[in-house]
Amino acid sequence: MGKIIINVDYTDNFAAAPANEDIACVSTGRTLDELKKNMEEALHWHIDSMLEDGETIPAEFEGEWELEWNLTVKALLHYTEGLVPKSAISKATGINQQQLTHYSTGYRTPRPAMRKKIIDGIHLIAQKLSAIS
Repeated sequence: MGKIIINVDYTDNFAAAPANEDIACVSTGRTLDELKKNMEEALHWHIDSMLEDGETIPAEFEGEWELEWNLTVKALLHYTEGLVPKSAISKATGINQQQLTHYSTGYRTPRPAMRKKIIDGIHLIAQKLSAIS
């Protein structure tokens, strides 16, 4: 099964496009769930249209495929905003809340190591919450 990487960003809405630039397909949604649904429908429609037109589709879109969502830190922080306060993410990561706000507004873009630290902190919070019985 092919894995299709979908890059997701946020500016007033979630927006996404495949990492493979040979597929010119974009989608938006007010929520991440809405975006995922819209993007999957758009990709199926786009691939079907390419096949009908006799165009060559990228190999990873042949047969069965699944989507892997790659959120920017801005999109990730916006998504978690209603679930986990920035103060909790700050405590789990050691990144101050003001810096997290800069990342969530797009004023600053974190380096890959900082992105990983934020994701690891969110995962740590989720692990601690899931351990509660």
